[in-house]
Amino acid sequence: MTTPPDHNHTPLFDVDAPVPLMPVERLLALADLYTEHNDRIDLLFAGRAPHDPGASVSSARRLEREALASITAVRQQRLPVIEPVSSAVVRLKQIAYLTSGATRYLTAAQQALPEGDAAHAPPDSRRGLGQYLRLARELTALAPAAIVESATHIAARLPDRARSSTTVPGMDAGHRDALLEVARGHVMVTGQYGQRGYGHTVPVDVDVLRHLETQELVTREPASAPPFFPGGPLRDRVRLTSLGLSVLSTVIDSRLHIRLSAARPVSAPATATTARARR
Repeated sequence: MTTPPDHNHTPLFDVDAPVPLMPVERLLALADLYTEHNDRIDLLFAGRAPHDPGASVSSARRLEREALASITAVRQQRLPVIEPVSSAVVRLKQIAYLTSGATRYLTAAQQALPEGDAAHAPPDSRRGLGQYLRLARELTALAPAAIVESATHIAARLPDRARSSTTVPGMDAGHRDALLEVARGHVMVTGQYGQRGYGHTVPVDVDVLRHLETQELVTREPASAPPFFPGGPLRDRVRLTSLGLSVLSTVIDSRLHIRLSAARPVSAPATATTARARR
């Protein structure tokens, strides 16, 4: 599975963590890197980024190595071999294998890069360079969400010594769910939170995003995500900060919604009896 380092090209991003991370934080950081990798390829198809297949190859190789290193970090915790933990580890291995396949397609794309003005045109997803890029993109498309799901199952069985305990005031289920959508790579906005941010199926309220940004849990990377429609403006990718990674890793498997439900006022017995009588 391991691949030699590529010294000929600068990668699209740096995957080296500035400080040692706990296993769940490391997985969340890995999910973010896959999102960034996918965004870069999408920008190529939108004609909004220069072609540099060599950089994509180098980045994919680093992603594969980091995925394998994350699996090692999880296994070092000697988690119980039970469902769904074992399935979560297998899913992470599958992601590493798929990334290896994506690397091969990106290498083929590097060799198929046209010369002259054609090298700057948006690639055609049906042939040549564009077809290889599309196939590579498909292999990593679901990686961010799958990694976050695996991290959630793994977190539930990690010992306290292997988990972050970072918290912020006022964290509730709505904030945690928004952080999860960001971690899955589902949140993009246009401009300065000028619109509602949407995940694939879950709307993320802009006021919640503003609150999370105020707490320095998320940040916007301007014009780093593909447009919503061809020719439209580039969108801002919402990403977790280092603090956001730590906070989400602390609450990723907690039942915040249960505590919130318990805090809500309950109906008086007379009211509940009246409601039953009306039915």
